[in-house]
Amino acid sequence: MQEFPRYLYRAPFVVTGNGRVIADGAVLTENGLVAAVGSYADLKDVDAQVEDYEGHVITPALVNCHAHLELSYLAGLPGDCPAPGDMVGWIRGLLAARAAHGDVAAQNDASLMALARLYAGGCRAVADIGNREESGLIGGGFKTEVLFFLELLGLCGDSENAALAALAGIDADVRCTAHAPYSAGSALIRALKARAGHALFPMHVAESAQEVEFLRTGSGPFADFLTERGVPVAAFTPPGMGAVRYLDSLGVLDKHTLCVHSVHVEDDEISLLATRGAAVCICPGSNRFMGVGVAPVQKMLAHGIPLVLGTDSLASNPHLSLWWEMQVLREDHPDLPPEVVFAMASVNGARLLGIEDRIGALAPGVSSSLLAVRCPAKTEAEVLDYLTSIGTEISLEWLE
Repeated sequence: MQEFPRYLYRAPFVVTGNGRVIADGAVLTENGLVAAVGSYADLKDVDAQVEDYEGHVITPALVNCHAHLELSYLAGLPGDCPAPGDMVGWIRGLLAARAAHGDVAAQNDASLMALARLYAGGCRAVADIGNREESGLIGGGFKTEVLFFLELLGLCGDSENAALAALAGIDADVRCTAHAPYSAGSALIRALKARAGHALFPMHVAESAQEVEFLRTGSGPFADFLTERGVPVAAFTPPGMGAVRYLDSLGVLDKHTLCVHSVHVEDDEISLLATRGAAVCICPGSNRFMGVGVAPVQKMLAHGIPLVLGTDSLASNPHLSLWWEMQVLREDHPDLPPEVVFAMASVNGARLLGIEDRIGALAPGVSSSLLAVRCPAKTEAEVLDYLTSIGTEISLEWLE
């Protein structure tokens, strides 16, 4: 039987992921797991090989709760920044770019390169959304775990019926979800939620003002766009309410629902999210690029809504880095405590994906796949401030 050495990783600071920073800290690992976390003074006498990471902090791995690896081949699309808030204009550009790129092998290569970028940036798990069932194979055996969801669209009429028929033929082991309230009809959303049961159900919700306008009135840029695409918009009955309240009216808003973006939500909808126990994934970098606005994060936190972070895709974000997301989030919300922001990128995401026993926090029994991040901080207070504001200038290595 192969023997694994015991390592004692020492650093000026150890970040647990739960808001605690240990000065002159150490992490003991054995057989691929964390055996102990504490001060070096308390752990220095254990029988282990000491690895000293002076000038670094040791942190948990990060968790990305929303990405579209399948769209990575469209990484040049952010060069054509849409008019602020023009979600429909961006979608038109996306569809045109997809039509012009038919090399599936090149698309898959781009997805793997994006996954490698996530791993290089300290991401150990990602919730990935795709439109092709074969995209679920992306990352098989890769160190960054991919939790794949097949996304279905079909608003009304034949398109919704076709999506429901397709759903019936998809293997039960494939996780499925709906794209958004403006692209999936009520019957399709309900069917997908019923299929998900007590598993995670992620969905784009209230990302743009254009979406909310369409749901409230049935008109606007989305109505025009869908008509252009041959969708019989006249057959769709607008719910006459915001996206969150609409989902609740369908009975699909609960503690297993993950509302992605949630930029344009009213105060009563925030209360509703809290009452139902739904979680929200904030995508600050994508929201900034798209110019759709800033999510009301402080209000959500005040209501106790579980918040996590996502990068979205390289088609809507020039970066694929949770460090960048943390930086943008703090720039948008200067009053947010750094420990809250770091938790959104680590332990909160792990808890949402059901992997908190392995990833996202530093505690006995979790995976020894940890990060050593170069950090000039001199005090505990400076550590999380640095980690959540350094962005793409981050320098790290894996401890495995």
